[in-house]
Amino acid sequence: LKIKIKQKTELTNRKNLCLTGIEKVVGISDSELLVEVDGVALSVQGSNMEVKKLDVESGSLEVDGMINNIKYFDKKQKLSFIKRIFK
Repeated sequence: LKIKIKQKTELTNRKNLCLTGIEKVVGISDSELLVEVDGVALSVQGSNMEVKKLDVESGSLEVDGMINNIKYFDKKQKLSFIKRIFK
């Protein structure tokens, strides 16, 4: 039995991002983060991003750095986007 965690995105002063409901971390760099939430891809772009906390069991992630863009991709866009970003 898999318990579904509510997805929440909280950004404070463009410098601290807290995400919950993460199902999978696809890729992380200092300028981009790609995770899967609720069956769709979530891309976070910025600069000097650093993962401060990652809890796989609870599906939560905390990132510090300058956040410039947060974008959700539907299921059709997800695969092509992931291939393009992480070649």
